[in-house]
Amino acid sequence: MQKTLLLLCSLIVLAVSFNVTPVVTAASNYNGHWEDHNSVGQYGMDQMMLDMKSKGSQVTIKVSNDYFLPFEDSRESFKNSVGRMRSSVVNGTVVFNSKGHASFKYKDEFNNGQMCIQMQNDGVKITWTGKETSEFSFPQGTFKLYKKVNVGAAEMKKLGTFLSNFTELNINEFDAKQVNNAELIRFGVWHNYINNFNSRISTSNGKLYISKTHVEASIQKYFNIQFRNHRSVNGFKFNGKGYIFDGADGAPVYYVRAHDVFDLGQNKLRVSGVLYDADSPSTEMVSEVEAVVKKMKVQNKISYALVTLKVKR
Repeated sequence: MQKTLLLLCSLIVLAVSFNVTPVVTAASNYNGHWEDHNSVGQYGMDQMMLDMKSKGSQVTIKVSNDYFLPFEDSRESFKNSVGRMRSSVVNGTVVFNSKGHASFKYKDEFNNGQMCIQMQNDGVKITWTGKETSEFSFPQGTFKLYKKVNVGAAEMKKLGTFLSNFTELNINEFDAKQVNNAELIRFGVWHNYINNFNSRISTSNGKLYISKTHVEASIQKYFNIQFRNHRSVNGFKFNGKGYIFDGADGAPVYYVRAHDVFDLGQNKLRVSGVLYDADSPSTEMVSEVEAVVKKMKVQNKISYALVTLKVKR
């Protein structure tokens, strides 16, 4: 009988453990800026922003949506800000409940509806339901926004340097979920060719050589991947101990200057920045850069691993 009761209690505890609903932590300080944006075509942008400022129990809210699609979706129109633009704003004053939820009604010549705001552990979710009277009306739907964080000048520079290790190799698009062995090998070889030529690259009979150990170390450092799948790929011959290849110089080198960082939760940061010519850093930007990196601590030092990268050419 006692064994039966013990087993029953264990099953109940196990069942409860699989049905626990995550508790949303109510925000104690609502001051801040939250944002999310999506690409429209090649050069356009659809941006959602939330600004909150608390005063006592009340919080003033401003939610805005900015949309821009350059004429003919061209780079030139993007640079000159020529194209279709629209902007929508709703605002109000609310009191959040203990679960971090608040809502308010708003009406003007373009909008007539209700905005709901739900604080979450990794950001904030907003939902607008209302009647659209023109193209300047606030878009209906639910949107997830992320908080803008001030990482300081030193870390901002470090993030830009980290991302520059990829753009200097003309890597314009990357997704860690889809990366293959050949891409990792190419990065491991070319990164060292550009940055560690004297210490890691040797020359024999007109060919260049790098040990597989150095390739593994670079892949581990920049992707947090323990790499062991060595093989010959196009342009790089694997001899069992390392890679034999030919050098290549003369291509323009582009670096990243990071300017905005958003907290995505789970130690992930979204980094926005601009691409610039390494030979002419004071000239206008070459393009925009968007990346997600995972922040880690390795041997008591902050480091990053690349999750995604997108460069708008």
